[in-house]
Amino acid sequence: MFEPNWASPPGDTISRLAAAGNVPVHELAERIGFEEDVFAGIMEGRVEICSEIADALSAELGASRQFWSERYNQFLADKARLANSAPDQSLSTWGQAFPARALRELGWLPKGSRGERLSEDILSFFGCDTISSWNERYSAGIGQVAFRTSFAFEADEMATLAWLRVGEVQSEGLTLARFSSSDFKERLPELKKLCALKRPEVFFPKLQQACAEHGVGLVSSKAPKGCRASGATWTNTNGNPIVLLSFRFLSEDHFWFTFFHEAAHVVLHGTDHISVDGSDPSPFGASHCEDEADAFAQDTLVPAYLRDEMLNAVPTRPHVRKIARMAGVTPGVIVGQLQKAGVLQPHQFNELKRRYKWDGNTELPNVSQPRKYS
Repeated sequence: MFEPNWASPPGDTISRLAAAGNVPVHELAERIGFEEDVFAGIMEGRVEICSEIADALSAELGASRQFWSERYNQFLADKARLANSAPDQSLSTWGQAFPARALRELGWLPKGSRGERLSEDILSFFGCDTISSWNERYSAGIGQVAFRTSFAFEADEMATLAWLRVGEVQSEGLTLARFSSSDFKERLPELKKLCALKRPEVFFPKLQQACAEHGVGLVSSKAPKGCRASGATWTNTNGNPIVLLSFRFLSEDHFWFTFFHEAAHVVLHGTDHISVDGSDPSPFGASHCEDEADAFAQDTLVPAYLRDEMLNAVPTRPHVRKIARMAGVTPGVIVGQLQKAGVLQPHQFNELKRRYKWDGNTELPNVSQPRKYS
C-alpha cells in the first residue's frame, strides 16, 4: 500500500468534520470546553487524545472513542515511520505503487514503462523531477483531495490521484475570470438548459465556457480502473475552484446531477471534495454538506414547486415527459430523479435516458444509441 511522505495530524479530520457540520473550529473548541492552547495541541497532534478528549470529540463530531484514539495513534505511527525512513526511495520500486497498467491503457504513460523508467515516466506525468519533489508537491493541493479528504477511502488512492492530475493539467489551459461565488450560483439554474443538447462534444464546451466566465474551471476525464470518483472539486493556486467530472455510469442523469452536486460544494461550502458513486467518502457516511449538495442539485434540476407533482403522480412515460418540459430538462434527467427517490426501480424507463460511451478520446465520451425525445 502506498504511504504518502507526510503525517496527517488529527486536526485535518477535526477541521473537515467541523466544516461538514457548519461548526467554526474556534466555536468547536468552546463547545468541547478546552483551553485554546490545549485545543491547538489536539489539532496539531502535540496533545494525546486520551479517553476524555476522545469522548468529547465523539460527542461533538461523531464516530467512536476508539476511532479518535486510533486517529491519534496513526499520526504518531506515521511520524515515527517518516523519522526512520530513508530520505528518498529507489526509483526502481517507487513507481510500483501506481496502477501503471491502467494509466498505460488510457495513454497517460508510454506503453514501454517498466522498472526505473516507469518511475521516471510517472514523475514526468505529475510534472516532478524527483520523488522528494513529488512528495512535497502532493502533500497539498490535489494530493490532499486524494488522500486527506478521503480518510478511509476504499478506492485506489493512486488511481484517483492520477485522475485528478489529468484534471489539473487540463485546468491549467483554461482562461478563467476572477471567481465570484454569488454570480456563479445565480448563473447555475440556466445552465441546465444545456442538457437539451445530446452530444458531450457540443454541450460540454458551452458548459465549460459559462463556468469560466465566473471563475470556475470545468474539466472532464475518464477515470482509470480503481478510481470510483464521479466528480471532484479543489481550489487552484490562483484561488479558482476547479470541477472535474468523470462521466461515471455514462448516463445523462448521473452527469448532470454530479455537475450540480459539485457546483453546490463550490458555492455553498468552498471545500475540497470527491464524490464517490454519488456519496461522501468520509468514514461517517452522509454529512450535512452532502445533504445540502444533493438538495441543491435536485432543486436546480427540478424546482421545488414541481417536486410533489413529479413524485406523487403515478409514473408513466407521458408524465415523465410532461415534468421534463415544465422543469426545462430532458426526460432522462427526470427518470434519474424518480429512480433516486425510489418512485421508479433502477431498471424502469431507462430507454428514456441518453447514454454515453468511451471511444478513443479519454476527455469526453460520445453518445451511445441516441434517442428521439418528444
